[in-house]
Amino acid sequence: MAESSEFEKYCIQTLEVYFGELAGGIVNNVKTKKSLNDGSNISDYKEFIDLLEINISILAGKNTANDIGNTLRNKALDFMEKKKKPEPILDGDMEKEIYTFLDKNTLPTERDIADYAKYLTLKYGGQAKNVEKEIVEKIKDQIKKTISQNRIKGEIKDLLARFQEPTKTDIDDFIHYLRLSKLVFEENELRDEIEKERLYRKFHGPQDTVMPSQINELVNLIKNTTNKDALSKKLGKQELSYLIKDESGVSDKSVSEFIKLMTPSEDDTRDTLEDLGLKHLISDK
Repeated sequence: MAESSEFEKYCIQTLEVYFGELAGGIVNNVKTKKSLNDGSNISDYKEFIDLLEINISILAGKNTANDIGNTLRNKALDFMEKKKKPEPILDGDMEKEIYTFLDKNTLPTERDIADYAKYLTLKYGGQAKNVEKEIVEKIKDQIKKTISQNRIKGEIKDLLARFQEPTKTDIDDFIHYLRLSKLVFEENELRDEIEKERLYRKFHGPQDTVMPSQINELVNLIKNTTNKDALSKKLGKQELSYLIKDESGVSDKSVSEFIKLMTPSEDDTRDTLEDLGLKHLISDK
């Protein structure tokens, strides 16, 4: 799917939480004034979102329109970043081997990554450093996905602890909150997951959320480390510094982003819910 069509689909999904079946019509109305295509730049996306915001403010007020607009602007930046980043050129068999390697090694050391990259380039050709970068990116993506899924499962657990039989409005509010929390999910799959968990609890009681042990150990390491320098040193000793590096190396910003990804603040979650007027979704503990 082209980036522009994918972005329009995301806009409709976001608006459906607020406007239901009207969402598609709102987006189509804006498309008559400003359309997006594969050649669109960030200014085109901004203009498209500004027009959407004007339409939304008429229906739902300025504050709601501004919240939705900010969510869409962040997504537009993600799309443009993805567009700028060239698709990695990996041999199909090499990519399969990388995924097999990562299935067996959730958090490989820097030495393991370097050695495995050399092995793959000897077998398939290419530049070892480029293959190394690809492996590191896949590890980071895998961690993000695991953390995101774990957070969503935890949020579902809290929702059902609060509401044993959540109404459609409760679930719509919950989805709205998760979207604004920038968690990645498919709405239909999420609704199925909520219903599956609800039925499981009805007949078997609550079940624990289990995270892979290595990632769980990493989360605990971060929670129990008092400052960023100490964390950098500990990860360095474990040969996991690649997790907190960006293109310029290990920086304060890259460490902060990694900490935020791995250990989202419970207070931030509560504040977000209260700011959205969804205080009723906060479970009593």
